[in-house]
Amino acid sequence: MKNSSTLFYTSPAKAWTMALPIGNGTLGAMIYGDVKEEKLSLNHDELWTGKPKDTVREGAPESFEKARKLALECKYKEAQDEIENNFESTWSQAYLPLGDLNISFGIKGKAKDYKRYLDLDNAVAGVEFTVKDVKYTREYFASYPHKLIGMKFTSGAPADIKISFSCQLKSSVSVDDNILCLDGEAHGENVQNNESPRKTYFEEDSMRGMLYRAGVKADTNGKVTYGTDCIVIEGATDTVLYFTAVTSFNGYDKHPFLEGKEYKKPVADILTSANDYEKIKADSVADYQNIYNRVSLEIDGESSDASTDKRLKEFKKTKNDTGLITLVYNYGRYLAISSSRPGTQPGNLQGIWNDKFDAPWHANYTVNINTEMNYWPVLMTNMAEVNEPLIEMVKELSVTGAVAAKGMYNAKGWVSHHNVDLWRLATPVSGRASWAFWHGSSGWLCRHLYEHYEYTGDVDFLRETAYPLMKGAAQFYLDIMTEENGEKFLCPGTSPEHGFIYNDETCNVGKFTTMSMSIAKDLFLNTIKASEILGIDKDFAKELQATVDMMHELRIGSEGQLLEYDGEFPDAEPHHRHVSHLYALHPANLITADGTPELANAARRTLERRGDAGTGWSLGWKINFWARLFDGNHALKLIEMQLRPVKSVGVNYGGGGGTYENLFDAHPPFQIDGNFGFVSGITEMLMQSRDGKIYLLPALPDKWQSGSVKGLKAKGNVTVDITWKNGKVSDYKLQGKGTFTVIVNGEEKAVTL
Repeated sequence: MKNSSTLFYTSPAKAWTMALPIGNGTLGAMIYGDVKEEKLSLNHDELWTGKPKDTVREGAPESFEKARKLALECKYKEAQDEIENNFESTWSQAYLPLGDLNISFGIKGKAKDYKRYLDLDNAVAGVEFTVKDVKYTREYFASYPHKLIGMKFTSGAPADIKISFSCQLKSSVSVDDNILCLDGEAHGENVQNNESPRKTYFEEDSMRGMLYRAGVKADTNGKVTYGTDCIVIEGATDTVLYFTAVTSFNGYDKHPFLEGKEYKKPVADILTSANDYEKIKADSVADYQNIYNRVSLEIDGESSDASTDKRLKEFKKTKNDTGLITLVYNYGRYLAISSSRPGTQPGNLQGIWNDKFDAPWHANYTVNINTEMNYWPVLMTNMAEVNEPLIEMVKELSVTGAVAAKGMYNAKGWVSHHNVDLWRLATPVSGRASWAFWHGSSGWLCRHLYEHYEYTGDVDFLRETAYPLMKGAAQFYLDIMTEENGEKFLCPGTSPEHGFIYNDETCNVGKFTTMSMSIAKDLFLNTIKASEILGIDKDFAKELQATVDMMHELRIGSEGQLLEYDGEFPDAEPHHRHVSHLYALHPANLITADGTPELANAARRTLERRGDAGTGWSLGWKINFWARLFDGNHALKLIEMQLRPVKSVGVNYGGGGGTYENLFDAHPPFQIDGNFGFVSGITEMLMQSRDGKIYLLPALPDKWQSGSVKGLKAKGNVTVDITWKNGKVSDYKLQGKGTFTVIVNGEEKAVTL
């Protein structure tokens, strides 16, 4: 086993965050590997509560205008109260667990030579052990081409197997034409109150939720008996199981019960056609490797042969296992491919893996950082197709977001706030204004659209998809811009999810914030560039540029820090996990280490004041910040902090970030975004690109003296290979078309490809 591309353990998983994930973008499973009673925790990316509904708050435009007036008068707390009491709408809907596939093996005796593994090179998980000199093996994979999960069990002697389902949702189990079926129903509403249960079923058809069917089929050389709720296999040495699931989801704007698609027949069709395990597996591996094998990373140094859980514990002490860093890097790319593929939903807060009826934050799309972080590494690691579900979600959000812009602000264009769900909720949820009142996600998501063009060079995509969406988001910000003393800004504003002290009170609403202004400016400038590339909308581009010229500039405080709000107020939480006011540094490029050194120093001072500690995703973002500041040693410090082992019990919403035994990012609880921030951060340490420049090893730590990386993607659709020795680039290869400036070993070189 390659210790930079295989997770392995010497005992079964005792908790969900010890289990191993497989997925094909739609179907997800967590594999525990118990010797006698195997369990697969199952998910489907479309299985959510709720249905499409109007969430616009009556009287919202008037409330917004009142809050703006109060903020302009520096009545910050009053503005906050107005927003929280009269402007916000409703909760987002929730992502649900599908159920568990339970497999009892009837094995008696103690297991020896136990190994549980996940092979990242092939996207295949497995379990091996011996009981009473009989060898048992299990193999699992999730096939994107065949829309199923395949399982193969072999034993050196005849064995008995029992297969059944269990489910937390309203459901029933039956056998239909030799397929064990789980038929379930999601809740019609994620109810907004403090009573239990919050998720509610209804009898009226108009209020009912999504339906689904999951099915499993067995091919075996043993004797098969079908019970009313199980499959029993006797005397088998070779057994193959195929699992799939389909929901009635028929689009973000279709009622899942009244307008739902057919979901039972497709399950039968998929499973009936699944007859050749080895071919299905080979197709799955080839499909996966076509994406995964584009990038390879090798960092010279120590690499432990111990099990993954032991490596984590040892790394905390020594920080020497460079191979573990590479393993987590590869794991992040694996998770991206496994949770987001063309035609699927985007990865949510937990990717596609969730076993909880009440998942943290509903396992929704939290778009004030977390969803965006899920997709940071995708383009730079040459996986453009993995970006497609996010693009589709933004398209759909622009429709619901246009309703939100008109209904909530009486504005043109489209907007989305900090929470999005399967039904593309675009209005602000209820709760504290510090998170609920934040209209920055539409602009931030448009950065991903423009970067998709920048990395791929696809002008048709820019013309047909990205630019119209960017223009709509820009129109919204233009429409709500406020002018005072010759300057324009977005009023009122919040900085997720952090406030300030004013008149001895904690306030979360100011006149404007550095983040909101950075997002709007970044969007305006990118929209202007897109207009120029396409040769269209010159008058609109001029209007955007005139607004940019009048926008309030970034300001530096008395201690050299970048100010977060419109004034230099004391921080409500000086070491808060969000550092949202550095959006201009990352993911945007409005602040750069070599282009705007004064602002870069202010960003550095801001990070020093805020501190290194944070939740898992916060640590991930800080890796990227320090990489953008060309400080590889500090970025590595954050990497080492993020790899702190976290026990699979308890939560700490405010800090204590690290990594679970299965290498999932720990907020804690589990949030997958930290895994992806880790990958993008390391990639940015090794290669950055912007404005026709390609930086090779811009933030290489002193510890990483030698190594190589192949297959990275720079903006301009350039594939980049780098080899380095003694801390310097020793060789590099660029493949693409165009003229670029390459910064290598401190020198600028003009290169024409």
